[in-house]
Amino acid sequence: MRLIGAVSEGSGAVNEDHFGWLGPPAAVSAAWIFDGVTGINGANYLGAGTDAHWLVTRADAHLMDIAARDLPLDALLAELVAGLVADFAAATAGLDIPTDYDPPAACLILAKRYGTQWQALRLGDSCLLSRDAAGAPLIHSTSPNNAFDHWLTREARKRRDAGILDIGALLGEFAPQLKEGRTRRNRPDGYSILEASRDALAMPEIIDLGTPAEILLCTDGFYRAVDHYGLHDDAGLMDASAYGIDAVLAGLRAIEAGDPDCTRFPRFKPADDATAVMLAR
Repeated sequence: MRLIGAVSEGSGAVNEDHFGWLGPPAAVSAAWIFDGVTGINGANYLGAGTDAHWLVTRADAHLMDIAARDLPLDALLAELVAGLVADFAAATAGLDIPTDYDPPAACLILAKRYGTQWQALRLGDSCLLSRDAAGAPLIHSTSPNNAFDHWLTREARKRRDAGILDIGALLGEFAPQLKEGRTRRNRPDGYSILEASRDALAMPEIIDLGTPAEILLCTDGFYRAVDHYGLHDDAGLMDASAYGIDAVLAGLRAIEAGDPDCTRFPRFKPADDATAVMLAR
């Protein structure tokens, strides 16, 4: 497949998203996106800006090698996690890590070609859209599960209505709920996520895509164009991304800049890191 466009832009000092692909732009054999999970520790311990950014950077480096191998996706994930476990052990050797430390994690979607067929690996709540021809109905659509985010948004709006507009204060207030939610990582009653632990092998989603004509991978920050701002539906997002992926990002950033207090479009924080990769035949 051809690389039609790719974009990644942070919403703060450190972009915890990332993307990558294998092969020349005219013949991509695999592509992936990461969405690092915002840390809730009192400090960062692993350098590279934030601990989530460290994890994403290391995982991307591993995928540049591992994704080129002729491995099924579950075996590929096992290799990736083994590399991250070794990296984390080396990076934390000699450090005084708190007992309640929240380890770094990231959402991952990897799409890979096997012969003429494509498959995808998904951990976390990033978005995968694919279809067999431009303008045809989507043949696969996996959108973010935003139930917890919507609850946070409702609660945050109550605080903003009361005059609390500082995101740091909001994060501090909701830290217990965020921390409790993270205890359900890679558990049957929770959600899958990539982390430097064999727990990340527990329940990955593996998706058969067949022979799609188009694939869009995007993080939830980019998917806000659909589920928060209503600029597009899923098919429209694919069309717009194929036409100009940078313009899609510019459109949602313009909305965010015009609504810094999250009043017109309720959300927990004014903006999020946003990343997308668009492929087509």
